[in-house]
Amino acid sequence: MSEDRVMIKCDLCSMSFQFGPHKYDGKHLAHYNMSVCNSCLRGNWDGIGPMLEPRFIKHLKDNNIPLPERNNKGWYQLG
Repeated sequence: MSEDRVMIKCDLCSMSFQFGPHKYDGKHLAHYNMSVCNSCLRGNWDGIGPMLEPRFIKHLKDNNIPLPERNNKGWYQLG
């Protein structure tokens, strides 16, 4: 049985990543209604850096999701 792999676009970096079946190279963050690749998850574990912050804010505003509190570094958390 052949299964086509599912590719989706990371809402932070815009790179495509596999999201099933049997392989998940990212995660869907339901509370932000966004899908994020593992690279962005690992690279922003301590908060979304300044380079990606404008895209994150735009995504939340476009989806009518309130901005979260900033962490002690002044960055927004993904998790």
